[in-house]
Amino acid sequence: MSNLLSGSGARSIARPKTVIFANSKGGVGKSTLALLMGLGLATRHQDASVKLIDLDPQATSSDSLRRFCDMRFSVVNDTRLNLADGGPDNENIVKTIDAERNSQYNKRFVVLDSAAGSDPSRSPFLFQCDIMLIPTSVSDADIFATKKYLAALHNLFSTHEIRHTTPPPALVVLPNLVDSREEFNELRHSLAKEQVYLGKPLYYSPAFRRAFREQRNDENIRTIFHQAQPYTLWLTSLLTQSHRLEKRPKKLFQL
Repeated sequence: MSNLLSGSGARSIARPKTVIFANSKGGVGKSTLALLMGLGLATRHQDASVKLIDLDPQATSSDSLRRFCDMRFSVVNDTRLNLADGGPDNENIVKTIDAERNSQYNKRFVVLDSAAGSDPSRSPFLFQCDIMLIPTSVSDADIFATKKYLAALHNLFSTHEIRHTTPPPALVVLPNLVDSREEFNELRHSLAKEQVYLGKPLYYSPAFRRAFREQRNDENIRTIFHQAQPYTLWLTSLLTQSHRLEKRPKKLFQL
């Protein structure tokens, strides 16, 4: 990886593997999937540090995950990560990602949960991410917003790519809380002309409605992890193996 810290005689330390869950549309499952990714990485890679950075002023994911924090797992929700007008403070976000280089662990992961309404043209910090995961449902409104968001991302990357030493992140659309295989095929057809990856569908379960409740012994989280175990394994592997993905496939490519 480029963008390394270096110094006279000092060992260069690569930036952490970084993923962001993002979509301009709210209610598509960004926080739920960030929860699965954060806790999935922490439980699967017990020799690694995991930092979740919550850029959403509602702080849904950070408020819910704070009780799981320990030496390896940390949560950041800081008003200084957003400007007064609600846009991202790119400099502070990059500093917060880079701070994970100081972790004592050899493996480091950063998970970002973005706010709804985010504007890619104001978000050059996205070049610090290895992969962008873009959740969407199969509703017409969500698909329309997702396609518009993808167009804005492609515009950002094509405009700024030559100024950055790191390539833009790979883009993966995540079909979220899908009811059936037929719905998944409908979504795939709607995105047929997009130059992105299409991830595995996460099928709907009532348990996800209770993802952010604080219950005794965290029984709701245990239920979700049991039901979504194969999906969480795939999701975490997507980040650890993100270097194998071309940054922009020539056409929709189903993973």
